[in-house]
Amino acid sequence: MNIIVLGPQGSGKGTQAELLAKKYNLEHIDMGKFLRVVAKENTPLGKKINEIINVRKELVDDKILKRVLHVKLQDLPREKGIVFDGVPRREDQREYFEEALREFGRETDAVIFVNIPKEESIKRISKRWTCKKCGAPLIMGIDIKNGKEKCPRCGGEIHQRADDSPEGVKKRLAIFKKETKPVIDYYRGKGLLIEIDGRPEIDVVSKNIIKELSKCSAIKG
Repeated sequence: MNIIVLGPQGSGKGTQAELLAKKYNLEHIDMGKFLRVVAKENTPLGKKINEIINVRKELVDDKILKRVLHVKLQDLPREKGIVFDGVPRREDQREYFEEALREFGRETDAVIFVNIPKEESIKRISKRWTCKKCGAPLIMGIDIKNGKEKCPRCGGEIHQRADDSPEGVKKRLAIFKKETKPVIDYYRGKGLLIEIDGRPEIDVVSKNIIKELSKCSAIKG
């Protein structure tokens, strides 16, 4: 079983991918996190990725993503199912993503689109802060009350990423609409898309996803 989870910023797609991995005993591939892991390795690829994401503070290009995806897939037994978190994001990524799956004897069984309105996305992300020291995610109004507080976990300084501001979120949503929506439409046309309302509580969204997945023949099998 190979599942893709996509969604706009703040939709909770990462959380739902984790829950699916636990529910169906799947390998959870969060490409962003995996890139950071590879960047720590003392290999030519690891050093190159470290230079890009940690030194130059840039995004890796598609060639690097393709190589990293191959590294991950070749280390997994074919019978081990996967939930892909937030990838592919663009049509060109989708093409080599599917090519890589076929190369390793896999195919996409379902694509979960956790959807929320633009206003909800802005509301959720605008409340997100991060600890500079330990990297802990913090929610304004829940974990902290104002931007002058210290991290409740380690006492470090907290900050809000520029792209987590309302204007920053709007720009990211525009990119999502332009680049990722065609990917979603492609899988919809293939009959693989399951669109889920991401506005309810986490457990409700999870139950709705599992309910819809239970109707898929690949999941039943």
